[in-house]
Amino acid sequence: MTLRLGYCLPVLCTALLSLPPAIAQNAPTTPPVAAPAPPGARTPYKPKNLKVLPDNVDLRKVMRQFAGDLGVECEFCHTAPDPVTHRPDRASDANPVKDNARIMIKMTDDLNGKYLTLLAARKDTDTITCGTCHRGEKHPSIFVAPPRPEGNRPPGAPPAAIAPAATPPAK
Repeated sequence: MTLRLGYCLPVLCTALLSLPPAIAQNAPTTPPVAAPAPPGARTPYKPKNLKVLPDNVDLRKVMRQFAGDLGVECEFCHTAPDPVTHRPDRASDANPVKDNARIMIKMTDDLNGKYLTLLAARKDTDTITCGTCHRGEKHPSIFVAPPRPEGNRPPGAPPAAIAPAATPPAK
């Protein structure tokens, strides 16, 4: 029996030593499991219902900019918080002002990306924002040109013909 064990033991050891690399080669690849978040840590906010803003935008910064440019609070475009849960539903499209805001966002993007880029002397810092027109008002004021005093010619008009000097009457 010891003779058989003497022959089998080296074969068994060799088989056992070659087994782990073989298992590792055929093991299914599974993605590493992420470590659980520490207690009290907040998960990053994933915005929903972004139709005109890019996914990687700093949403809080952009929304604060909009609110400042229009002189409004969040509920101007978004629905008011739920009376039961007291939580706002920022993704809701129930407020029609939100659709108008999306149109205005597209308009300013077009102005900055398509039209202002055509100007030769434009600087990258010269961009149009909501504040360009709204200037802290919900609805931008209509521009009314100030009245011009009588006798002023419009800009670019040729100067009026100079009347000939009155000649003294002949004697």
